Amino acid sequence: MAGQFPYIDPFDDGRSPVRRETDMDEASSLIDAVFRFERAVSRIGNVRLRPWNMTLSSYTALRILANQPHLTLAQLSRRCYARPQTMTRMITQLEKRGFVVRGAHPESERAHSLEVTKAGLAALAEMGSAVLKISDTLNSVLGRDDIAAADRQLRQAAQVVEGESRDEERTDRQ
Repeated sequence: MAGQFPYIDPFDDGRSPVRRETDMDEASSLIDAVFRFERAVSRIGNVRLRPWNMTLSSYTALRILANQPHLTLAQLSRRCYARPQTMTRMITQLEKRGFVVRGAHPESERAHSLEVTKAGLAALAEMGSAVLKISDTLNSVLGRDDIAAADRQLRQAAQVVEGESRDEERTDRQ
């Protein structure tokens, strides 16, 4: 349903005394809100990780590896929604810090297996309480049921949009 939202203005940072109406429909407003939320989480995550000289992206990669050892670089890249070149740089930095090691992959002769070291697990434990404050904030604002519903709906929408993207890429190649 399209319509105007006098109460939502993505161009207003909240400091203006005048509220403007926008011509955004509900879906456009949601896209804007999701993008703003992602940026806010990245910003606060990076600020909270600064004492460890880490980014939220590196922390996320380390956390994924801790929960799913023996991923390949390509698998980790997909799970982190990062380009392989970006993930290579990230893993190289984590290796230099002693947080990750590469080894022979149990299922492939060509691929390397990535694994978090004891030092990496210790660093994750230290960083976790600072970063996971984001979850506490979100729980206090939305509540568990709303978060679960939003998560389910956003993941479903992402799958549909990703499918459309793949279809368009195929059409472009033809």
